[in-house]
Amino acid sequence: MDSTQSDDGNGRIARALLAAGLGAAALWSLRKGKRLRGALAGLGAVALGYSATSDADGVTDPLAEEFEIGEGGESDDATSAGGDAEDGPLRCAACGEPIVAGQIRVPNEDDETVHETCLEATA
Repeated sequence: MDSTQSDDGNGRIARALLAAGLGAAALWSLRKGKRLRGALAGLGAVALGYSATSDADGVTDPLAEEFEIGEGGESDDATSAGGDAEDGPLRCAACGEPIVAGQIRVPNEDDETVHETCLEATA
């Protein structure tokens, strides 16, 4: 059974509710004399309210392009892990082993990606 509401519809409702909550917190803080907290909450409410009511996807489009999220909302595991789907996983320029998530990697003097341990071993 498919939902009649789009995936973005729930996000818009959540952002609108958060904007209303931040707006109330801003008013409450301003009445208590906490001007900085009230101003920051007010700015957050305005930003969330704008993103909930506008059709501009200025923030979400660059993220979707970066992680290459397709029509179904699924990202390509090979590209999100740092490698290209055609080229395979990201490999260390020094030892040739694949670099997996969680391993520390740094550029060497030739701007190639290497394991931190491989860079220390050559130094």
